[in-house]
Amino acid sequence: MLYSVAAFATAILAWISYLFGLVFYRLYLSPLSKFPGPKFAAASKWYEFYFDVVLRGQFTFQIQRMHRKYGPIVRINPFELHVEDSDYWEELYTGSKEYERYDWMLGRFGANTTTSSTAKSDLHAIRRAPLNPMFSKRSITKFEPVIKEKVELLSKAIAAYREDGRLLILSDAFNAFAGDVIATYCFGFSYNHMESPDFIDNFHPAYEAVRKFAHLALHFPVAYLDLRSKIANIIDDKGVTHNQSRHPTIFSELLESDLPQQEKTVGRLGAEAQQMIGAGLETVAWALTTTVYHIIDKPSILKRLRAELEEAMPDSTVILDSLYLEKLPYLNACVKEGIRLSSGVSVRLPRVSQEKIMKYKDWVIPIGTPVSMTTIDVLYDQHIFPDSRSFVPERWLGNPKTKEGESLNRYFVPFGKGPRACIGINLANVELHLALAIIFRRFTFELYETDSSDIEMAHDFFVPSPKLDSMGLRVKVNAITVP
Repeated sequence: MLYSVAAFATAILAWISYLFGLVFYRLYLSPLSKFPGPKFAAASKWYEFYFDVVLRGQFTFQIQRMHRKYGPIVRINPFELHVEDSDYWEELYTGSKEYERYDWMLGRFGANTTTSSTAKSDLHAIRRAPLNPMFSKRSITKFEPVIKEKVELLSKAIAAYREDGRLLILSDAFNAFAGDVIATYCFGFSYNHMESPDFIDNFHPAYEAVRKFAHLALHFPVAYLDLRSKIANIIDDKGVTHNQSRHPTIFSELLESDLPQQEKTVGRLGAEAQQMIGAGLETVAWALTTTVYHIIDKPSILKRLRAELEEAMPDSTVILDSLYLEKLPYLNACVKEGIRLSSGVSVRLPRVSQEKIMKYKDWVIPIGTPVSMTTIDVLYDQHIFPDSRSFVPERWLGNPKTKEGESLNRYFVPFGKGPRACIGINLANVELHLALAIIFRRFTFELYETDSSDIEMAHDFFVPSPKLDSMGLRVKVNAITVP
C-alpha cells in the first residue's frame, strides 16, 4: 500500500515537474519567447480554449485586444503569431506559394481531404485545378438562368407574406435561397428549401450547430468523428454521383476530370460537397442579411438605390442580366459595402513556411511558425475605411482610394487573395446583384423588432455570428411593385 502511494506521489511530482519545465521553456527558451503577448497565452492553448469554447467564439476579439496592448505582432498561443497590419496582407497571402496552410487549423470541421482544407500548396493546386473552370465568370454566366429562377422563387415567397400580412424573417429566406442555389450548382437538383413553410427547411441550423461545435473539435480531435457524422447527415452522397441537371454540375465535372482516381472517391467528393455547400450558403446568406438590413435602416440609401433600379428596370417583372446589374454604380457599391461589413470568414487564417524565413518589419519569424491575420481587422481598419462599422456605399463610387492614394480595392479582402482565394467569388457576386436588385425593385419593407445587434458580429464561429438570442432579420412587407 505504501509502495502504491509512493509511486503515485512520484508520478504526480514528475507530471508537475514536466508541466513546470514545459511552461518555463515556452515562456523563456522558445524561439517565440521574444515576441510580445500575454504570458498565459504563450504558456498554454488553454488560454485560447477559454475564449473560444468557454466564452463561445471570443478569441478573435481577444486577439484584437492583444494588439491594442502589445502592438502589431503578438504571440497568441505557444506556437503561433498574429499580425494586425493591413499592408502586410498581400505579403502573407499572395507573396509566396511556400506559405502553406497550418495543419492544426484545417481539421476543425472534421474533413482534411477537401480543397479548402489542403495544407500543401502542390496538392491544393491539383485539387483546385478542375474546380477553377466551373467557377469562372463564363461558367457562372451560363448558370445564371438557374439563379434567376431561384430569385423568382424568392420573390414569390416574399410576396406571399405581403398578401397575408405575416411577419417575414428575411435571414431565413436568404439561407433557403443561398442553399438552393449552391446545391443546384453542385448536384444538379434542389432541396427546394424556399418552398418550405416559413423557410424552416434549410441547411443553416445544421451548419450553425457544426460551426459552434468546431472550436471544441479543434482542441479535441476525437470530436472530429462526431462532426463528420453531423455534416454527413446534412447532405447525402447521391448528389455526388447522380446528375439530374440540364447543366453541368460541379461534381459531374470533377468525376470526368483528370484528377487521380484516389481523388474521386465518393468519400472525398462527399466531404468536398459538404464544405462547398457550407461555404456557399453561410457567406452569401449573411452578406444578403447584412446588406438588406442596412439599406432598409437608412432611408437615404434606400431612396437612391430604388431610383437607380427604377431607371434601369422600368419593367419590374424582368430580371436583368448580372453583367448589366454589375455596371449600376450604386447597386454595385451597396453590394461591395455589404460584403465588406459581412466580412466572409471571421476566423484567423494562418500560413506557415517550412523553408523560407518569414519577416514582419524588423521581426524575423522562425521557420515553421504559423503566422495569421484576420479579414475583419483589414475590412474594419479605421485608417483604410473611415467610420468602418457604418454602411457607406459611397466609399466605393468612382475610383476609391485611401488617404495615401492606394486603391481601396487592395484592402477588399473578404474573399481572400492569391491562389487560395475563395473560389466562389463570381457565383456570390451574381447571387447578390440579382437578389438585391429584385428585392428592392419589387418590395418595400419595415424592420420589425430588429436592430444592429441582430446583424453585427458578436461571436466568431468561423463566420460572423450575431448575439445568440437574435431572432434574425425580421420585417413586414409593406408594398409590392410587381404585378
